[in-house]
Amino acid sequence: MFHVKQDFDVIVVGAGHAGIEAANICNNFGLKTALISNSKDDIGQMSCNPSIGGVGKTHIAREVDVMGGLICKIGDLSSIHYRVLNLSKGPAVWGIRAQIDRSLYKKNMFNFISNSKITIIEDEVVDIITKNNKAIGVNSIKNKDIYSKSTILTTGTFLNGKIYFGDEVIEAGRINNKSSKKLALFVKNNFDIMRLKTGTPPRIYKQSINYSNLTPQPSENNDIFLSFFTEQNTNKMVDCYITKTNNKTHKIIRDNLDKSAMYSGIIKSQGVRYCPSIEDKVVKFGDRNGHNVFLEPEGYDSDLVYPNGISNSLDKKTQLKFLKTIPGLEKTEIAQFGYAVEYDAVDPRSLKQNFESKKIENFFFAGQINGTTGYEDAAGQGMYAGLHASIKIKKIKLREQTFNRANSYIGVMTDDLTKLGVTEPYRMFTSRSEHRLKQRTDNAYERIYPQTKKFELLNVDDKKTINEMLSVEKKILKKINTLKLSPNQLLKFNIKTKLDGKVRKGFEILKLLEDDVNQFYNIFGIKINKKLLTKIIYDSKYEVFYDREERAKELILKNQAFKLKGFKFKNIPSLSKEIIEKLEKHEPENLDDASKISGITPSALMQLLSYKKPRAKNARK
Repeated sequence: MFHVKQDFDVIVVGAGHAGIEAANICNNFGLKTALISNSKDDIGQMSCNPSIGGVGKTHIAREVDVMGGLICKIGDLSSIHYRVLNLSKGPAVWGIRAQIDRSLYKKNMFNFISNSKITIIEDEVVDIITKNNKAIGVNSIKNKDIYSKSTILTTGTFLNGKIYFGDEVIEAGRINNKSSKKLALFVKNNFDIMRLKTGTPPRIYKQSINYSNLTPQPSENNDIFLSFFTEQNTNKMVDCYITKTNNKTHKIIRDNLDKSAMYSGIIKSQGVRYCPSIEDKVVKFGDRNGHNVFLEPEGYDSDLVYPNGISNSLDKKTQLKFLKTIPGLEKTEIAQFGYAVEYDAVDPRSLKQNFESKKIENFFFAGQINGTTGYEDAAGQGMYAGLHASIKIKKIKLREQTFNRANSYIGVMTDDLTKLGVTEPYRMFTSRSEHRLKQRTDNAYERIYPQTKKFELLNVDDKKTINEMLSVEKKILKKINTLKLSPNQLLKFNIKTKLDGKVRKGFEILKLLEDDVNQFYNIFGIKINKKLLTKIIYDSKYEVFYDREERAKELILKNQAFKLKGFKFKNIPSLSKEIIEKLEKHEPENLDDASKISGITPSALMQLLSYKKPRAKNARK
C-alpha cells in the first residue's frame, strides 16, 4: 500500500486529557497539529471516575481553562451534578467538583476537536523517529512514517500496561484496550523508567441498587462552575448517593487478601497514596467501622453507576461477595469488575523544566507517563508541554517563565516533577504550594492571563470576558477606596468592628464583609456580580497572610543548614504520616536535604523548622 508522506508542526501521541490539551493549544498557536489515537472513539474517554475537579485538582484545571483549554468548558457542558468541597472555608482551598455524563463528555469533546483544524489520525504509534538526537516524527502501523518538528508523548497507562483481577492478568492499557508494547520498548531503551499502579472500582447496574435507605447527595446550586467562562448550566442535575462499607465487608476482604493482586505480591509497583484501594483502607485503617462509598451515576442514558471509594484488585468472585454486604448493594449486579492497572512511566527528572527530554530534542512528555495521576494533572501537563513545544517551534523569546511556583499550581507541579521526581503517582495538594493563598481558582484569570495574552490563545468572547473583569475590578477598587467609614458608621450597616475610632478605607472595609452583593451595594452604591465580589473580598481578607507566606519562604531559604539529625519525626504531631514515612526513610541531615525529598511540602519544612526538640533530661536528679 502506498503511503503519502504527512508533515506536521506537532504530533501528539495519545488522545486522553493530556493529549487533547496539548493538541488544542498547539492548534491555537496556529500550528499544523496531528492527534494520533488508536481509535477516534477514545477521544474524550474518561478512563476512571466520571468527575472532574476536587481540592488542588480544580486549581490546575482552572489554570488550563484561562489558557484557552478544554477540560473545564467541556466539563461544564457535560456536567450533571456539582459540589464545592471546603465551601465553608476560603476560596484558597475550594475544590469545585463536577459529576460528568461520560458519553456526553466524549461527544462534546470529539465534536470540538473534529471541528477544529486538528488532524485526527486513527493509528498505533510503535516508534519515535530520531535523527542526531532530535525527534523528527513517529512510525505507525497504518501510516508508517509521519514527520513533525516536535512530538508530544501522552500515553497514559498504556506503555506495557497490565490489568489485574486477582491473579487474572491481561495485557491492556485499560479494559478492552490493548497495551502499547513496541512504543514502550523505545521509551525503555532511551529513558529511566519505573512501574506505577492505579486502580478502578467495579461498575454496577443502576437497576440492581436499592436506593430507599441510602443518603441522597443533591447537586449544589451556588453558581460556581468548573470554567471561569461558564455563566450557567442548563443540564438537568441528578442526585448521587452515599452508602458505607461495614465489618462484614472488611472481613471478606481480609479473608481474601491473598487473592488481591496488590497484596498477593503479583504487583510490586507503587500505587496512588491518596486514592487507596479498598484493600489498603481495610488493612491500614482497620479500626474504622466503615468507609464511605459514593454512588455516582455515569450519565443520563447510562444504566451504570460508579461506586467511588472501592477500587480494588481482588478476584471477581470476592468483589461480588463483598459488594453484597454494603447497604443498598445487597442485590447488586456487576457490569464490569474493578481492576488494578500497572504501567511504565519515565523518571520526570530526565525532562527539562519545559517537559522536553534532556536526551532527545523536540520530544516532550505529558500526563501519567510523567508519574502523575488524575485527569486535571494530565490536562495541565498537556497544555504546558504543548505551550512550550509551540514556543520553541515559533521561536518566541520569553523574558520569564509563563508558569512558575509563585504564580500557579502548574508551576509547582512541573517544578516538583522535574526537580524532585516521584516515588509514587504524584497528586496535587494545596499544601505543595508556598503561595496557596494567592493561587486560587477565583483569581486564575488575573494570575495567568496578563502573562499569556500576547500569545492570543483565547477566542474573542473569552478575551472580552477577562478584559472586562480586570477593567471593572480596577474601577471598583479605585472607587471604593474613596469611601472612608468610622466604626460607628459601619455599625449602621450592621458591620461589627472594634470601636477604636479608626477610620477605614474601602479595601479595609472589605475584610469585614461577607460576599453579599446587596450588602456591598448598600455600603458602596456599586452593582457587582457575585464572582467578582467573592474575589476582591478574599483578596482583602488574605492580604495580611501574603506577607506571612513570603516570610515563611525566606525563613526556609535562610535556614537550609538547620540540623535535622537526631530528630524523632514521629513525635512531631503536625506532620502527616506520609511526611514522617519519607523523612524516616531518607534521614535528611538538614532542612536543605529534606526539601529535596519528593513529597516534602513547604508546609512540612516550616513545621520542622518551628519544632522545638525536647531537651535531654539530666541523668542525675
